[in-house]
Amino acid sequence: MKIKVIGDSLAAGVGSSNIEETNEVLFRDLLKKYCRIKTYNAWHNLLEKYYKDNNIDCTITNYGTVGAFSYQINKYLDKLVSKEDDIVIVLVGINDRKRVNGLKELNTNLRSIIDKLKSMNKTIVVLTPTPSTTKNEYYENRIYHTKDIVKIIREICLEKDVLLIDLYEYINKYLEDNKLELEDIIYGDNSRNDGFHPSDKVQKLMYEKIVKDINMI
Repeated sequence: MKIKVIGDSLAAGVGSSNIEETNEVLFRDLLKKYCRIKTYNAWHNLLEKYYKDNNIDCTITNYGTVGAFSYQINKYLDKLVSKEDDIVIVLVGINDRKRVNGLKELNTNLRSIIDKLKSMNKTIVVLTPTPSTTKNEYYENRIYHTKDIVKIIREICLEKDVLLIDLYEYINKYLEDNKLELEDIIYGDNSRNDGFHPSDKVQKLMYEKIVKDINMI
């Protein structure tokens, strides 16, 4: 079984400790190159270790990349997904918060991504982004908020009948059940402490939700 992860920095696992930037270009546009990132303590590595520990033949390749918008993942999908991939995990949309027509773009592009993957006979898993701190949500370049992105993703997955793993809901419930604030868990040593990218603690929570739900496939 081969799993491909595509999307933005949340998909890539940025925020976890022990990150290595590479020169492997996933795609490029007129302004910049979007390169692969190796994140050794991120959720997808924990998932791959779970499969290995349970003697399940599975490899996970992560093609998430920093700063990617949903329109880019849609446009360059053929560079990100190969015929050998069995399952494609998609996590996009959080950067669309910064675009004037970001919600409409996400609505259009996620639908297109799902339709293309279905035409390629891929098993599709869509993740919602994890929560951001209030401070991060209200940076000047945030035209929309994470909850707006999550709402669109939920609606599309329901309509398109694809597996949705709702990390946003899961993390918020964890905080509520444990009487914690997001600030209590999102920061970590050797991590990108910006109130947005998940620390190792949150990466582990992401993994716990994903491994439980993905086994329903």
